[in-house]
Amino acid sequence: MHRLLLLLPLLLAACGSSGTTAEFDRRIGTYVGRPEADVVANLGVPNRTYENEGRRLLQYEFARPSSRPAIFPSIGLGFGSFGGGVGVGTGLGLGLGGYGGGVEGCVLVFESREGRITSFNRNGPGCTATTT
Repeated sequence: MHRLLLLLPLLLAACGSSGTTAEFDRRIGTYVGRPEADVVANLGVPNRTYENEGRRLLQYEFARPSSRPAIFPSIGLGFGSFGGGVGVGTGLGLGLGGYGGGVEGCVLVFESREGRITSFNRNGPGCTATTT
């Protein structure tokens, strides 16, 4: 559990929205050539595994809130104190700071042969990392 807590900042940085896919590839690429156990020790148990003809695939799925603003339609109801009236209005809400802008996912798949990572593949808008 301590190892996972120590790696949490790395995982969050790896899934950061203001980063690049090149930096993500550089960081994840450090696992190529290393034992499969290193990936599991650092990233945790994969969401899925596949085995076929001497190769093993480890699939990880990450999701985080989008950091892009989101616009939401809204309808409001108001009560007035000076005229005693009731009003109905419409408007647009702007969500900032990653709240409500959807989810940006990342699917990361490692391939291993004979217990060593041989390659990886990524897919999704959340597969980015910031430079340190």
